[in-house]
Amino acid sequence: MNSPKKARRRTVGKVNSQEDLISQFESGEGVSKKSQQMLDDLKARDKSKESEVHDDPIFKTSSELDRVLVDYIQPQSDNSRYLPVTFAQKADNESIAALDNCVVCEKGILENRLSKDNPRYDAVNLEIEEIKNLAETLKHSELVHPISVWRKNMTDYPIVAGHRRFYAIRFLYGGLIKVKVKIYAEKPRNLNVLRHIENFSRSDLTPPDALNSYAKAVRELESLEGAKMQTERLSLVTSYLGISRTSYFRYDKLYEHFDIVCKLLENKVVTSLIALYEEIKKAEKYNDAERYLNRLADLGKFKKYIPSDVSKKPGRAKQYITMPKVKVTETSAIRRLLTEDVTKLDVGIDWENVNFDDAVALEKVLKSLLVSLSK
Repeated sequence: MNSPKKARRRTVGKVNSQEDLISQFESGEGVSKKSQQMLDDLKARDKSKESEVHDDPIFKTSSELDRVLVDYIQPQSDNSRYLPVTFAQKADNESIAALDNCVVCEKGILENRLSKDNPRYDAVNLEIEEIKNLAETLKHSELVHPISVWRKNMTDYPIVAGHRRFYAIRFLYGGLIKVKVKIYAEKPRNLNVLRHIENFSRSDLTPPDALNSYAKAVRELESLEGAKMQTERLSLVTSYLGISRTSYFRYDKLYEHFDIVCKLLENKVVTSLIALYEEIKKAEKYNDAERYLNRLADLGKFKKYIPSDVSKKPGRAKQYITMPKVKVTETSAIRRLLTEDVTKLDVGIDWENVNFDDAVALEKVLKSLLVSLSK
């Protein structure tokens, strides 16, 4: 008779937590030599990549990508790309039709309803055309560069960069849709620098907007960098804003006269930043820049600088005295000139003050004398 089989004894290993397993793996417990070597190699490779540059803004940022309702995204009036938009309280036709003296940006509607005497009227029309072209592109492709915003609160996200993308999306889809955006946890300290980098790369930025963008960015740098802006201004501005030395010298010179230059640009007295810069440089040689700029404002049109106290260039020295023409019927004047002592005659000439070394003066005296003698 067969004896009953002895039950097999099962040994159940102790269940470790995930943290314990990770700890064991990192310490080398229960890991083969080959696996341990691979782990050490990976650690060594990662350590070799660490450097102080990882503290730079490109690696270390407080931003994240997330979806936000378009209605919560707010355009900023102090941005060069801002359009004077007014959003309808309701998305019905009556509310939209009531909007006046503004730019209307709702689903399927992007209109310039500003007064035609508004100084930005023409520029807004051009901007709207560009936004509609961008919207057409977005129908067929993704948004490569998301709109950048910062979180003021959960329903208010002011735009840092990307106004035109915002208008294009709202024009396409309205405000009740979520869109992926880059969100800063708080207002960036270098907000105007970020805006300038975003806006300045575009060729269609108007001259007054370009100068305004530069001015705001530089003021922000003056606040951020303090005393360094006095000694390292050129390197700091070109480095932060990513502009050439030529652009720096041009814009910084215009920035020195910001108030008057901005008015000239806004009133379209001046349309070329380069041309104005060149004339200011000329005027500064005579310490006359302020007078020149104010004169342009008074004239209401652009004129090249001409120094006010510069005399005409002297011509060639006179080599011959030109005799005045005498009619053949008046030869008596020649006879009297040759036979009489004309200095004793009353011919209206002050002989004592005649400069006989001045050829031009002598010609005038001779002409006057012959006229008197022919009477």
